[in-house]
Amino acid sequence: MRGDRVLSEREIVAALCRRDPAVFAMGLTAARLLGFPLPGVVAQEVVAAPEQEHRGTGRSAHGPGRGGVDLRIHLGTGQSRRRDTSLMRWSLRAADILDQDLLLLRGAPTVRTTSRIRTFLDLGDVLARDALVAVGDHLVRQPRPRYEGRDTPFATVVELAEAATGHRGRGARRLREAVALVRMSSDSPPETALRLAAVRAGLPEPLANVRAEQIQPEGTVLDLGEPDLHWPQWRVALEHEGPTHLDREQVPKDIARGERRRDAGWIEVRTTYADLPHGCRSAVARMCRALEMQGWRAG
Repeated sequence: MRGDRVLSEREIVAALCRRDPAVFAMGLTAARLLGFPLPGVVAQEVVAAPEQEHRGTGRSAHGPGRGGVDLRIHLGTGQSRRRDTSLMRWSLRAADILDQDLLLLRGAPTVRTTSRIRTFLDLGDVLARDALVAVGDHLVRQPRPRYEGRDTPFATVVELAEAATGHRGRGARRLREAVALVRMSSDSPPETALRLAAVRAGLPEPLANVRAEQIQPEGTVLDLGEPDLHWPQWRVALEHEGPTHLDREQVPKDIARGERRRDAGWIEVRTTYADLPHGCRSAVARMCRALEMQGWRAG
């Protein structure tokens, strides 16, 4: 540990990996290092012992109480189990964690973690179903090479389904339920939340980040962009206003695209973070109203 600055979670894990080649990050720690979209407090990197110590059977014990989420740095080792501390939670390498389930995550600094699919399985007992769907969407989404430096997804829906089906650990049922709801086109957790909320409310399932086109009377094809969500048969599109939409260059593009859609007879619903609480209730009401205006009827 250095005394002149606070080390990052990745630096702490990397130091332990360098000291012992059998050490690797797992669970929520691996998920954070791998860039999974996690909800709330579990998304925050751990650089100091979390305040979650409890007492049991007359002695102090590290970690959360019954039913709580352990917020410490979670590490695995293939050797004899190490003693837990207020900052570290140690697990012996399970027999079902094979060499191909471990990943050397290169960068500054390099760390060892469980693979993305194995980490997803390990989160089955930690995250709620919708949060697991958001992670699954992140893993299978088609990346944008221009911005991400890769052109293939981290996993496929089939790979996630096979892994969840074969998983026998805690949270297996929840994982299988989540994978059944994973789609390969959601670009962010808010988009996943909006899609799930729409379906849960009885609305038709929308397409996500798929190009919308409309054939004009003269036979030409009008390009309407790739809405975050859209219902082509009812000509309704939804765009969630995340941080990228605030970019100076993006704003005029969004305005021009919205005008093209309106001129073509589409309704564009635009949502913000304020539409997400309470199960996206506000957004669902607006989606439903737009669909009904375009001729959709429930049932």
